[in-house]
Amino acid sequence: MRIFQVIFMTFALLAGLPAALAQGAFGGGPAHIAAELDSESDRPAPGGRTTIAFAMTPQQGWHGYWENPGDAGLGMTVDWTLPKGVSVGALRYPVPETLLISGLMNHVYEGPYAVLAELRVAADIAPGTRLPVRAKAQWLACTDKVCVPETGDLSLDLIAGEGAVQPAARSRF
Repeated sequence: MRIFQVIFMTFALLAGLPAALAQGAFGGGPAHIAAELDSESDRPAPGGRTTIAFAMTPQQGWHGYWENPGDAGLGMTVDWTLPKGVSVGALRYPVPETLLISGLMNHVYEGPYAVLAELRVAADIAPGTRLPVRAKAQWLACTDKVCVPETGDLSLDLIAGEGAVQPAARSRF
């Protein structure tokens, strides 16, 4: 019985593809989930770490997915472009909400959320070195009727420094 639910949901998602295209999906229109890349410190210390965040804001009626989306959906994927000596850890997600659609359990975010990652800077990077961080992120934005694959080319321009956390960032991280 479960297989029929999954097949039904797959067909339902595919049936919404023309509507998704008409709504400007695939980079042709405004995102249903706005994404920004932010950093705890804009001057991470050589040999240190800082937290970066994908701040995700769904439009009213839309939701994004947890790393384990449940019976349907798709978690976010990220392709990083990082300077030499900079690495990034695994994505860390907040606890999701559960959403039951057509008998399928989904793990989602219906309001603003942030996906975090730890950015590590090698000890041999000289202070003052530019650290351009680029992320091509892909996620699925859905309502209870249609899903739209979305992408974001996000960037941060950091500079190796003292590693201080910006006062405005303290409350966000």
